Amino acid sequence: MTETPEIRVDEPAAEPACTVPHPDGPIEATVRSLVARIPPGGSTGWHRHDAWQTGIVARGRLRHRTAEAVRHYGPGDVLVEPPFVDHEASNVSDEELVLVFVAVHPEGRPLATPRAAP
Repeated sequence: MTETPEIRVDEPAAEPACTVPHPDGPIEATVRSLVARIPPGGSTGWHRHDAWQTGIVARGRLRHRTAEAVRHYGPGDVLVEPPFVDHEASNVSDEELVLVFVAVHPEGRPLATPRAAP
């Protein structure tokens, strides 16, 4: 996820917990729980992750776009993102979007890599 001044990701510290497959070969990774807060009308911008992400919408409405699909999620809905898929998430509600997610974060890699829109 691309962090912008209006988007905040609460990220507690964590120690490496597992080894994950990666195109460069197996790498150490940390499993993190995070909270993303996106204001009404805000967006993450297009980005991708190097490993799996799973989230649940706690508040607000999320529009999740990939080159292949647009999906909408509301409170209680679960979103699963496979690695290396370019996507963008937007808050399409009139309240703050709160997304609680678990991220597999490969060591030495950014949590998210900015990408151009398709």
